[in-house]
Amino acid sequence: MGGRAQRKQRGIRSLQEFRVLEHTADIGFEAFGATREDVFRNTGRALMSLIIDLDSIKPQERVSLEARAPEPQSLLVNWLSEILYLQDTEGWLFRDFEMVSLSEQCVCGGARGERFERGRHHIKLLVKAITYHQLALEELNDGLWRAQVYVDI
Repeated sequence: MGGRAQRKQRGIRSLQEFRVLEHTADIGFEAFGATREDVFRNTGRALMSLIIDLDSIKPQERVSLEARAPEPQSLLVNWLSEILYLQDTEGWLFRDFEMVSLSEQCVCGGARGERFERGRHHIKLLVKAITYHQLALEELNDGLWRAQVYVDI
């Protein structure tokens, strides 16, 4: 394994998936990954972690997800908006995400979780929408990926 690959591998082991960002009007998060697919997965987990404790979700059922957009940052917003739509309209709570395919303009994947159950699930925060405020999706110098997203609450 070459020098860059070894550094990247070490970075993956110590890489945090996401962290919450404070903002005066909204709340946001940064998500990280060894690949662009990883960062998309981790943005889904970060979004759900704002809404509910991920450990309270049983990944019993799989739901297919698809989003399209003309460019990668809008694709990330549409991906997260699709997750939020399913949570808001159908009561889905997701714990794990997978990528089937990811291009510059289309993401196809799935999410594992269960529907909201009153008495067992406790919503922490109601997220209204994904915003473009300070939106970022970038490959860092060390080959890792980072996304920054703020949501309207």
